[in-house]
Amino acid sequence: MLEWTSIAQGLLAADAMAKEAEITFLALRPVTPGRFVALFRGSVEAVRRSLGRGAEIGGAFVLDSLFLALPHPTLLPTLSGQSHPKVTASVGIIETSSLCSALLAADGAAKTAVVQLLEMRLAMGLGGKAFFTFTGAQSDVESALHAGTQLARERGQYVNAVVLPNPDARLRDAFMQSTIPFSDFLIA
Repeated sequence: MLEWTSIAQGLLAADAMAKEAEITFLALRPVTPGRFVALFRGSVEAVRRSLGRGAEIGGAFVLDSLFLALPHPTLLPTLSGQSHPKVTASVGIIETSSLCSALLAADGAAKTAVVQLLEMRLAMGLGGKAFFTFTGAQSDVESALHAGTQLARERGQYVNAVVLPNPDARLRDAFMQSTIPFSDFLIA
């Protein structure tokens, strides 16, 4: 994934990325507040080459970038609104100031402990910020939260993180609503 602070430069860079190697765009669009984002997949080498080309063309307009060779299997289904786990004992929330950092933190959290990703929200209606929620036993949620926040902090994109131990039933219901939380940014 690449994020640019300029829509025009992001489009120029995305075109160069597509011409550089065989990749498939999962999301290619402007997001608030006037940024442009490209989420894409392909072979490891194709993604690496396209990411490098997009960063080169994006230059000073690159806000953040992310290369995940082996993302957690639940990451893309959660991002696409296709994951519907039930809230268990505790809920963790990690908030970042970039989309790439949220994906990295979610991947790290899911790989660290036995947690289930609940949802991800990226930029739209959030002033460019992103957050994700996950659930599991409190000790697992705390471990996952620590791992995810460390990854976001290392990139300088961390905003906040909290654990909700045994959330109120009304809040659990809100987490379990069947609506797609981020229909403006769905990945097919």
